[in-house]
Amino acid sequence: MLLAAHNGAKWIVQQLETILNQRDVDVRVIVSDDGSHDDTAAKVRELAADPRVSIVTPPVPTGSAAQNFIWLIRNARADEFDFVALADQDDIWHERKLARASTALNRHGTAGYSCSVTATWRSGRRKTQRQSPRPRALDFMFEGAGQGCTFVLQAHFFRRIQDFFSSHTADLRKLHYHDWAIYALSRSWGLQWYFDAQPMVEYRQHDHNDTGARFSRSGIVRRLRLIHNGWYRGQMAAIARLCAMAAPQDPRIANWMSLTMRPIGFTRQLKVAGICLIDGRRRLLDRLVLLTAALGGWV
Repeated sequence: MLLAAHNGAKWIVQQLETILNQRDVDVRVIVSDDGSHDDTAAKVRELAADPRVSIVTPPVPTGSAAQNFIWLIRNARADEFDFVALADQDDIWHERKLARASTALNRHGTAGYSCSVTATWRSGRRKTQRQSPRPRALDFMFEGAGQGCTFVLQAHFFRRIQDFFSSHTADLRKLHYHDWAIYALSRSWGLQWYFDAQPMVEYRQHDHNDTGARFSRSGIVRRLRLIHNGWYRGQMAAIARLCAMAAPQDPRIANWMSLTMRPIGFTRQLKVAGICLIDGRRRLLDRLVLLTAALGGWV
């Protein structure tokens, strides 16, 4: 279990307790504290009296959750484990989350697993956020496989990701979503992914969320702003470059790269819009948003 932490003292003890209390699995947790200024490290060290918990620190602050995870993935030892899971510092896990994930991975023979989440607010509001389980031809160029805090990976797939991350350090520096990269690489390598419709994580919403639930007001506004200002297009380009390095002979990736490198213009945008509508994100509503963004020249 890999957990990236930064100034999470308010939540991390409860999160770690729900991980350590997982049923029917053996758990080990490595927490990477990325230069916290609060009591995060102290609270983790208290819990590290349990031999299942350890804490590490990047040699220099990585500056973001994604880069903290990337550093942790590159440096973790997973030789003795069957699965590797990712966790954020502020969620609450259902007690059979890992058992359910490992069963699904074994039963379906997929490389990775993600599940639905229940977004929760301090006001008591709760709303389930589900992912469409039907991948499209190029969905991995536009989105990840849901919340990375739900990911569980087969150990052999994790080691392949680890080797790729270690060999492409410079190409990963601009990435904001490590989990998107993991899903994109799985699809580039022709591997399958399992989407669990059952919510197994309480996804707590607060002012310090990196992105937040897609239907929260702040989450929607943040996403629209990122699309409009070109940031999302830059992330798509970074993911496409990684996929091209991972699968240089894949014609889907090569064609997409060739198209997106053309100057923005009517013909280019029309072709991009068509791909977005037909082969883009898994949910129809998301594809329609993407279509609009493509016609507007934002993708």
